[in-house]
Amino acid sequence: MNFSYRADIDGLRAIAVLLVIFNHVGLSFFSGGYIGVDIFFVISGYLITLILTHDIQCKRFSIARFYKKRVVRLAPAYFTVLSVVSIIAWQVMLPGDLTQYFDSVMYATLLMANIYMRNEVGDYFSQDAEGIPLLHLWSLGVEEQFYIFWPLLLLLFVGKVSRKYTWAIITTLIVTLLFYAQHTLTQNAEKAYYSMPVRAFELLIGALIGFLPQLKIPEKLRQSLVWISLIVLFAAAVNFDQQTPFPGAMALIPCLATAFIIYLGQCSPSSNVLLSNRLSTWIGRISYPLYLWHWPIIVLFGIYMQPLNVENQVVIVLLSILLAFLTYQLIEKPSKRFVMAANYKVIIIGFLLPALSFIAIAKTVNLNEGFPDRFPQSVYSKQEAMLSYAHVIRNKCMDIEDPKALPHQEDCVLGKRKAAIDFLLIGDSHANAYSAMLDVWAKDANLRGYDVTQSSTFYLPGVRRFESNFNRWEELSEFKLRNDAITAHLVKTHYPTIILAGSYVPYFGDEVKLQDGVHHSNTEIFKIGFMKALRIASQSSDQVILLNDVPRLDQDGVPADCNLRNEILHTHAPCTVSRKNYEAQLLQFNRIVAEAKRQYPDLKIIDPTKAMCDQQACKIMINQVPLYRNKDSNHINNQGSRELGTEYLKQFGNPLED
Repeated sequence: MNFSYRADIDGLRAIAVLLVIFNHVGLSFFSGGYIGVDIFFVISGYLITLILTHDIQCKRFSIARFYKKRVVRLAPAYFTVLSVVSIIAWQVMLPGDLTQYFDSVMYATLLMANIYMRNEVGDYFSQDAEGIPLLHLWSLGVEEQFYIFWPLLLLLFVGKVSRKYTWAIITTLIVTLLFYAQHTLTQNAEKAYYSMPVRAFELLIGALIGFLPQLKIPEKLRQSLVWISLIVLFAAAVNFDQQTPFPGAMALIPCLATAFIIYLGQCSPSSNVLLSNRLSTWIGRISYPLYLWHWPIIVLFGIYMQPLNVENQVVIVLLSILLAFLTYQLIEKPSKRFVMAANYKVIIIGFLLPALSFIAIAKTVNLNEGFPDRFPQSVYSKQEAMLSYAHVIRNKCMDIEDPKALPHQEDCVLGKRKAAIDFLLIGDSHANAYSAMLDVWAKDANLRGYDVTQSSTFYLPGVRRFESNFNRWEELSEFKLRNDAITAHLVKTHYPTIILAGSYVPYFGDEVKLQDGVHHSNTEIFKIGFMKALRIASQSSDQVILLNDVPRLDQDGVPADCNLRNEILHTHAPCTVSRKNYEAQLLQFNRIVAEAKRQYPDLKIIDPTKAMCDQQACKIMINQVPLYRNKDSNHINNQGSRELGTEYLKQFGNPLED
């Protein structure tokens, strides 16, 4: 076993951490920079297995000693970062966000952050994930869960079976777990991303290196192969993106390239200029605290609503490096002397006591609901509004189990509860978000409405909807099933008014694909389907109403809680959306509506944004009530919807009475 210092491995660590950071700060060139974590997994699997195998062969291995060394290596920087981030979170997070943060703290202290992220956050690449300060700790959870089992497995065959059979066993495990990872990826990609069993083959690839026979390779050829492997790593970092099926078979590319570099470095000391220069090895040495610090800093910039422009990207990288260096010098290096202390003392003092302390603090925060008294009552009221979701309040109407059946009329009343139904609301989750606004108007006009909304289902009869999943288009079967059910219902039922509403922007971009068996472009298919919807609705009612959609916040980078953050943080960020951007997003849809208006002159168009927009900008809060849902860029919340309806009523009268 060769335990001499490997400069090339520190160089690989530097590449890994910088790829992750560049990806996280928004450098689109490194759209696949997340492979840096996979590089870390291979390095970790190699080094830990090397150490474990040596200790087992020398008959001095013990589980307690192994975990003591893990505590000394990981805990000091880990709990330092956790402490600082928790103090800042107390200062800047709303009560609801703070309780969620400390939920993640409880899991993180027990090295199970990946389980929390899998269950509570979901998609690693989603907007929701961007505000989770401990999101990146999922990878440490994967590693430490792997090292619960791996030392015990090594004990079973190291020294008991020949080296040849050992690497054959590990190879079999890699292949088996790779097939499992690929299967899990196709079943639920979001959860697979955080799973230890799914990622285990990557660590095992690193473990395998130490058991492979060492070949004598000419120096020039070896150097050429190292450069080819590095090119493969950078090609993956540049060409992979959020749509790449990952992990699974695609993860083999960065993992094998990393393993090849490490394997070749065993033959002779590496002199690769990219891996072994002083800057690379220095960054490699501080890569662990650098990884720990960078993501909370990015999240903090987001909390303060600072854009990820070039200036801030540079500041984030430099600040991360500075904090990592200080942590390495002042925390990590001095802590190494504790490796000589008794096993139980290090495990208890270095891990169990701080972990229990964080769990106790987290439980206290949760029991006190995030200590809302830290802020004025107005902040708490605004947050309560943002957490009022129409689809939760009206769960018997929205997304019922069978899309072929419409919900019960008595469960889905809007306005006045009386015998006759005056209008039918058809549409998707945006239509559902309008239900409180329509309830205000309906009660004012003494009308009763019937809500039959379903997620992602604007009424386009005869059209099928597909959504992208890792560059494959998969049909959203509920879309056509519900629209067929609505068409069948309208054939035999007449309503005084039918209201159509929905989210229109996705149909004119890359988010969805439409098919009708005849036409090809989304715009053309949408127009044909929309015209058919108007024809059916016109035949089944006395009046058809179309509701305009609200602006999307992501185009302007405005968070839904912008006004709350200004109040808490004493900042003055602009909390409005550009009217120009809003209209540009709906340009194609509005052209179709204009054509529909000529064909159906009685079509009535209601624009709720009249109560929130002027000629230049659209507000995201009315009368101190936030309009949008928490961490959502396009759905309005239930209280905001009601306030929007009330304000519209005051300014323009009741649009349902005309």
